[in-house]
Formats: sequence, C-alpha cells, structure tokens
Amino acid sequence: MIMADVFKILFLILGTLITIVAYWLLAEALFRRAVERASVVYEANPYKVSMVGAVVGVPLFLASLGLLNSAAGLKLLGAILLSGLLLVALVGSAGLARLVGCRLASASDTAYPWRRVLRGGIVLSITFVFPILGWFFVMPLTLASGVGAVILSRFGQRAASMPPVVHPAANA
Repeated sequence: MIMADVFKILFLILGTLITIVAYWLLAEALFRRAVERASVVYEANPYKVSMVGAVVGVPLFLASLGLLNSAAGLKLLGAILLSGLLLVALVGSAGLARLVGCRLASASDTAYPWRRVLRGGIVLSITFVFPILGWFFVMPLTLASGVGAVILSRFGQRAASMPPVVHPAANA
C-alpha cells in the first residue's frame, strides 16, 4: 500500500467525522429546541430511545435501500427516504452530542452554548473510529437512537410535560 492509499483512507474518515460534527452543530443552530428535547429524552431513558430508533429506523433504512435497488422511478424515492432518515438521525443524535458536551462542562458554556455540541460531538465521533465496535455498533446505534430521540421528543407521551433543560454548566 502506497502513501496515497493511506492518505485517501485517512482523509475519507476525517472528512466523514468532521461532516457529522458539522451537521450536529447545524442542527443545534437551526433546531435548538428539538436538540434540547432530544437531549432530555436521551437523559431520561437512553435504552428506550435506542429501541424505538432501532424499531423505526432500521426498517426505513432497509426499505430505502430496497427502493434504491429497484426501478428507475423508485430510486429517487429511495434516495429521498434515505436522505430524510439520515437528516432526522443527525438532528436527533445532536441531542446525544449535546448531552455528552453538557456532562463535560466548561466555564465558557454560558457565553457559547454551541460549544457543548462541539465538545460532545468531537468525543462522540472519535468513538466511531474504533475498528469494528465503532464502525458497526456505536455509529449505527447513535444514528438509530437519533431517530428514536426525535420520535420520542416530538410524539412521546411526556414530551409536552418535559421541563426545560437546565444543566449545571449553564448555572456556573
């Protein structure tokens, strides 16, 4: 293997991780309340979030892959379904990145609240790099649970009665 191959793989991985963190920051900037609600849902019941995400997200993912491999007219529908599912997963998993960042509190969080998502996103995306476990377990579970977080925070029974998110770093 020559250095060009090594750099190609390295930069593909780094570019993917940077892009994921960028989408989490974009979700925090554009859909702050949705990310806060997803963070609360993750904190309240992470196992339920993961289960709902797996039950809803995996069949939708498989259906979109099936549509992508079908006739020409359905390929567009499959691409739209897959893209929409990925965007929902990224918005929901931004709540997990925010929760991780809130638990790694900093004094500058009150002035720059988006740094919680950045800090948590960097830590979370580094876990995706670990071979086998990170590639095939942590990253898919994070994205699937992101779908579950959006569903439970938006349509869950307790979504309307959830208190506003107050973390210790915000009070410092």
